[in-house]
Amino acid sequence: MKKKSLSDFLNILENKGLVKDYYISDVCHKNVGYISYNSMDVREDTLFICKGLNFRNEYLKDAIEKGAFCYIAEKEIIKEFPHIIVNDMRKTLSEVGALFYDSIWNDALTMIGITGTKGKSTTATFVKAIMDDYCTSRGQKEIGFISGIYNYDGEKKVKAKKMTTPETLQLHNLLASCSNNGCRYLVMETSSQALKYGRTDALKYKVGCFLNISEDHISDREHPDIEDYFVSKLKIFSQCDTACINLETDEKYLTRVMEEAKKHCLHVITFGRCEQADYYGYDVISTPGSIRFKVRHKEGTEDINVSIGGYYNASNALAAIAITRTLGVPFENIKRGLSNVKVAGRMELYHMENKDVDVIVDYAHNKISYQTLFENVKKLYPERKIMLVFGCHGNKAYNRRKDLGEMADKYADKIVLTEQDPGTESVTDICNQIKEYIAADKPVTTIVDRGEAIAYACDKVEDGWVMVIAGNGADGYQKRGLTYVELPTDGERVQEYINNHETKDK
Repeated sequence: MKKKSLSDFLNILENKGLVKDYYISDVCHKNVGYISYNSMDVREDTLFICKGLNFRNEYLKDAIEKGAFCYIAEKEIIKEFPHIIVNDMRKTLSEVGALFYDSIWNDALTMIGITGTKGKSTTATFVKAIMDDYCTSRGQKEIGFISGIYNYDGEKKVKAKKMTTPETLQLHNLLASCSNNGCRYLVMETSSQALKYGRTDALKYKVGCFLNISEDHISDREHPDIEDYFVSKLKIFSQCDTACINLETDEKYLTRVMEEAKKHCLHVITFGRCEQADYYGYDVISTPGSIRFKVRHKEGTEDINVSIGGYYNASNALAAIAITRTLGVPFENIKRGLSNVKVAGRMELYHMENKDVDVIVDYAHNKISYQTLFENVKKLYPERKIMLVFGCHGNKAYNRRKDLGEMADKYADKIVLTEQDPGTESVTDICNQIKEYIAADKPVTTIVDRGEAIAYACDKVEDGWVMVIAGNGADGYQKRGLTYVELPTDGERVQEYINNHETKDK
């Protein structure tokens, strides 16, 4: 990266109309050595950014003590210390990060962005499996990966802390690291929040994929209504060359999706389990641990095997196929990648031999993902009763308490309610709100601690049933209050129970 002075940052912000006031005195020609909005991550010559609802003036003072020489904020905090006051912090973050890192990712990386209400993590994982196989066959490094599960920057894999798309500067840092570490490609989940609030504004995607849309993330902290949510997701097309669109998208949204893609993108490719799709999937066969289907495209027909169960994952696999074929990947690599793919926390299957119970751990956490998950479970286990363990997020997406309560009442025979990132809300209060939508005669138990709830369910589930643990997937954190607490994953809890109990006599 070329060195930039503080005046370079001031100039770019002024040119974008973002500066309200500034005082940079004799440091205007000083080079910016680092940028950060975390007072715990400050070095000498840092340009410090004051942001966030929970920001306190003490954070700036701490940053100054550690080496910050100027701050950016939306209001003056320390008058006599060098500062730039801006009128839009979100746009400022994007401009500052792009300048500091030279937007290196747009030249160094072929980037793939995936958005949708459900299936983003699974589709991104499918794409990574295919592209890793392709890159390996060409002597290249595996591709970068940014998701709500983990991030990979070409050198290290780091578990993500619940945010689907990282905050702007963290995202820019990851992209720059991927570029500098030798990655040629990157796939990332692109959330509606990231698009709405400009976290991805400095990115140019080679391919943008639209998976689906349904009512979710509606709250005073996310989207005020479904229209805002939908429009936010459509923004991805203004940032990509090629659009890949699922023709199974709800009809009331599909026309607008196609129109927006055609308006902005050079190419529009379609996929889905409908004959008019460019990549048409059919003859889907699912087992608890795999799916098989055929895909017809303009050059012929291919047999596809995917090493994860769930009829609905055929749609995610078709998305991955459309994306990677757009990038010129041969079907040889696609088939090999999908046949070996592992998706942590998605239809993750465990078996209790001591009482013949299959346990499914899945990330499903909203209405549409619950619907598809339980329809699949009913097809795979038509005669079995279901024990369900789940909860709802605190402080956001309040409609889920009604939606998931109704889904649980419809599909589950016994229910254990527990925490699911409660934040500052009471777990008991959240669970009581969910229970309002579950029949009074349905067996429901509330256990606040998620680990204890899973252990209880494992102990109480009856011989021959199937147990579903929904919401957390492979996440190893719970947001309690304002803090993320690292804990065992749901799958690790189940495996611990299995290890501690004797195998059923045969």
